[in-house]
Amino acid sequence: MRPGVDFRIYGRIRGLTPEAAGKLAAEAPFETARAEAGGIEIEHEGRFVDVEEFLARAVSLLPEGGDGDVDVIDEEAWTITRYALRPGAFEAKRHGLDDVLDHTKGEGNF
Repeated sequence: MRPGVDFRIYGRIRGLTPEAAGKLAAEAPFETARAEAGGIEIEHEGRFVDVEEFLARAVSLLPEGGDGDVDVIDEEAWTITRYALRPGAFEAKRHGLDDVLDHTKGEGNF
């Protein structure tokens, strides 16, 4: 892990107009938020940022049929929070990182 990296955040928001994607990317509190065709791509490796405040803004801009997913990995707590976005709302599910990887620990898996 790089020094000073407590959180890793990766995700995509799809279905935005080009104007909304550009505005949202410019407002994003992440290291990288790139506007792309129909949405934005998010990457962040660093200190805590208020993901939920940003996601509330993002879902308010999502039109019908838009969606997104954002994963927040908390290195200190060893958890991953997976956000599912839809127009007007998002859901979050938190898992221990070891729990997410348990299916890879069966016999014969290394």
